[in-house]
Amino acid sequence: MPPPVHPALTPDDVLASGGWHPRYVRVLAVASDGDYGIAVVDGNGDGAELEQEAWLWDDGRWAPGSSSGTGQLDTLGTIQTGGEFGDASFAFGRAPGRASVTISFDSQTFEVPVGPHGVWAFIKAGTGPAPTLTT
Repeated sequence: MPPPVHPALTPDDVLASGGWHPRYVRVLAVASDGDYGIAVVDGNGDGAELEQEAWLWDDGRWAPGSSSGTGQLDTLGTIQTGGEFGDASFAFGRAPGRASVTISFDSQTFEVPVGPHGVWAFIKAGTGPAPTLTT
């Protein structure tokens, strides 16, 4: 059965449903595949404390799931392999000055855009080994 078709996770979804104060938060990167999403959020807008959030499509909307601190923006590594969320694997990282990074996962490669703050996020349903950065 093909995955459900619905809107991708967006920064607006994270702002509307993530419980963050819109005056301070910056959504640095989002990614989604099927019913699974990931966001990298700067909760204070100053880069001092980032959060990685898992999101799930539930009952016709994106809903926040677990959240985990990932440290400071300036110390975020090129790739942080986040692990698994449901039937999906995810990773994120920082690649300032680059337009995209290439991720290898489940015997495929994916071009992942790098956002204006140098942060990228990747999530894909599948059972392969953890995503890896190839370029």
